[in-house]
Amino acid sequence: MSFQKDSIDEVQEQWNGIMPNLDTSPMVITGRIRFLAQAIQAGSDAVLAKQGLTRADFDILSVLVRSGRPLSPTEITSQSLISAPGTTKRVKKLESDGLIQRISNPKDGRGYLVEPTEKSLGIFGPAVEAISAYERKLLDQLASRDVINLTEGLRGLVSIIRKSNGSDD
Repeated sequence: MSFQKDSIDEVQEQWNGIMPNLDTSPMVITGRIRFLAQAIQAGSDAVLAKQGLTRADFDILSVLVRSGRPLSPTEITSQSLISAPGTTKRVKKLESDGLIQRISNPKDGRGYLVEPTEKSLGIFGPAVEAISAYERKLLDQLASRDVINLTEGLRGLVSIIRKSNGSDD
């Protein structure tokens, strides 16, 4: 499939006109990654909103459901992209909405663990399916080999960035 020029190509041409010796090839890739991240986030946030969830709600519920066990707020923070204060705020809201419940932490009498409620599980399943369908609709427009190449290329870039940041997980 052939694609027409986009705004990222135009930015590259502008840089090439101003600084012809500058290697702009990285910026066309990273620029597109940033654009895609923002566009996919906005699209999936709209899908979640139809399910009655925010991105932060979904992220915390996702961590809890995937883990299959109650988690401490510290564990939720470390497994999500949410800050510790953000986790605390979100846990309070999810609890007031009846989507999670706090239980005593048997290993730490002062702390607590968080687990999803039946209500949240009833909401979460359809939300995950809706997000998956949205993402599938996007990727189905690419050839299978392009999806495979994109997956491998992005996996490689993630690995390089993790290593350069000192995290090999």
